[in-house]
Order: sequence, then C-alpha cells, then structure tokens
Amino acid sequence: MKINEIIEKIETFAPLSLAEPWDNTGWQIKLDLDTADKVMLALSPTFDVLEQAKEQGCSLVITHHPLFFSKIKQITPEIFSNKSAIFAIQNNIQIYSAHTNLDKAQGGINDKLAAMLGLFDVEIVDGFVRAGMVEDISLEEFILKCKKILGCESVKLINPIGIETVRKVAICSGSGADFINSVEADIFITGDVKYHSAIEVLDKSVLDVGHFESERVILPVLQEILAPWDTVLADEKNPWELF
Repeated sequence: MKINEIIEKIETFAPLSLAEPWDNTGWQIKLDLDTADKVMLALSPTFDVLEQAKEQGCSLVITHHPLFFSKIKQITPEIFSNKSAIFAIQNNIQIYSAHTNLDKAQGGINDKLAAMLGLFDVEIVDGFVRAGMVEDISLEEFILKCKKILGCESVKLINPIGIETVRKVAICSGSGADFINSVEADIFITGDVKYHSAIEVLDKSVLDVGHFESERVILPVLQEILAPWDTVLADEKNPWELF
C-alpha cells in the first residue's frame, strides 16, 4: 500500500484546513517509508497500541489523538509520548493523526454521533457542535438509548432545571464542555465535563458519556474510507474502571 495514497484519502475526508490552530494534526512520526503492508487504526498512539501494531505487522498507525501537543525538550522513555515515539522509531512504525479536522469534517465524528442518535434537521454550531431534533422522548428513555448506542457502562447527568422531555439535542465529541452554552438545546452530549463546568450549567441538561465512548465511533468509519486496503482496529479500552 502506498502511504501517500492512504494519507491523501484521510485528508480528502478530513481536510487539514479544518484543524484548529492550536492542534497538532498530521504526521507525528514520519520515517523514510513509502509503503505499508497493513495499517492500524486507533484513538490514541499509546505504547500498548504500538506494541499491537508491531505484533500485527502494521508499519503505519493512524490515530485520532496526536502523539505530541507540547514542545519536546528532551527524549526520554519516562515521558509518556516519548516512550511511544522511541518504540515507533525503533520498530519502523509511522504515526499519523487526524484530530480536530476529523471532529469537524463532514461525515466525521460529530456527524457520526448525530446520525447514530437519529438527529434530524442537523445544524453546525461553532464548527464542532451538531444540533438537531429528535421525536419527543422522555429524558430517561433518551439516556438509556444513548447508553445502548454508544456502549456506555455509565453516564453522568447534569440537570439543574429538571428537564423531563428531550426534543432538541446538541452533541460535541471528546471534551466539549466549552461549547455547552453556545447552543440552545434540551440536552448537550459530550465527555469529560469537569466539576466547575457542571455547576455552571443553567438552562439545559448535560450528559457526560465519556471521552472514549464519544469518539471511538469514528474508527469503523475510517476503516470503511480506507477499504479495500488492509486495516485493523486496535484493541483499546476505556482507562476508567467503574466500581
């Protein structure tokens, strides 16, 4: 498989121009390799994922989350991202990430979430957020539906005004709490809502479904985009354990 053709396919679907200025979308580890026998798709370029790539003969790993965000001041295996980088280089594994451009892309993560939850009359808000309508449904029933569709063991609900019926839904994958007040909705769905963001919710309900659960839905989409090339999904699990 020619790597430049694979990356071109990804960037056609999620153009680099959509990425936020602060983001680090694109090549994370670029070596002098023009072809790959197999590609691994994952949310994060963790050491475990790269070990899986090596075991399964994948010389290219495409992830959603970038390997690097901050400036590199030293290369040492004690640093989380550096450990993965060292392993990748030692084993001739290249890493490419499609991050905020994949969140915002047409057919990307947030569009996929909106489709899975059956939203209609969907509009884009602030680039990331998708807001749309559902047939009238009780809040409890809608939450159960979200848990089933997204495969959530548990969710967190913030409901200061006692919303009982859901009609308008807003969605932002990953850590989307900054956008809670950017759209009118009965319920705002995202992940990683911190305490101080939670207590500031005033006019809607907010459902924290988890960062991992809100983003893993894109991996089968990427696999379909790259068909018929030989791709494999990494075995990743939510780092949180619930007791």
